[in-house]
Amino acid sequence: MSIAKALTLLQMRYIISDIYHGKYTERELMNFLWSEQNIRWFLDASSYTGFHKELAARISPYLESSDTLGDIGCGLGRLDLELAPHVANLTAIDINETVIAQLQHDATRLELQNVYARCADVTEMTDSFDVTVMSFFGKPVTDSGYRRFCRRRAIRIVNTKNFGNLYPSNHRQTSRDTVPTIQHELDKQGYRYQLITAAIEFGQPLRSWQEAEQFVLHNAPKITKKEALDFLQGSATNTGRSDFPVYIPNQKELGIFVIHCD
Repeated sequence: MSIAKALTLLQMRYIISDIYHGKYTERELMNFLWSEQNIRWFLDASSYTGFHKELAARISPYLESSDTLGDIGCGLGRLDLELAPHVANLTAIDINETVIAQLQHDATRLELQNVYARCADVTEMTDSFDVTVMSFFGKPVTDSGYRRFCRRRAIRIVNTKNFGNLYPSNHRQTSRDTVPTIQHELDKQGYRYQLITAAIEFGQPLRSWQEAEQFVLHNAPKITKKEALDFLQGSATNTGRSDFPVYIPNQKELGIFVIHCD
């Protein structure tokens, strides 16, 4: 399937200008899609590292038990499953039907009755919540945008820098928002906010060295097989586990913006 067919209309709307300005290649954009393989890798990493559990622990002090919470661009919703016990109800919103179905399945399995997984186009939403969460999601939201969705505060989570450690360094650069860009945006618009910085492990466990090679080549498609193997030899570790014998460490440095909207 070509990228034009695979991407939703909303995704296309957000990224056409980025393609035009050379920010992303077609292959890089394909990596944003939730394929069965991408979903499995993501769920493996979340479960193995406890990343979303640790991230939720940093966010939960800013929530109240009576809150309604909306997660805008929730993806697979692993953060939502951890935040749900801290609020009255949680609406997780994404335009991708596959990830919404997965999240609904997981919420039902965990008997989280206050989680509502909703497939929707965020640009057409009229809902508002006490608190909104945007975790590594989308483009900068305008002044009216933050207040459009939340009544009290917005929590926005972004990377500190535009690269990680999951594949060779010369192929890590992306064009996503980082702490400095969001900080500049908020200062310019006059928001009151708190910034919490954190470094949380979110590496990739893999079921074999062959899968590890596939993972690196998938995320850095321009490198050669030799470069991938050299990277794994220098970076990946033997865990001694039978389920995930290979692990690529990745300390994810991030910023949590608690933005006051009242």
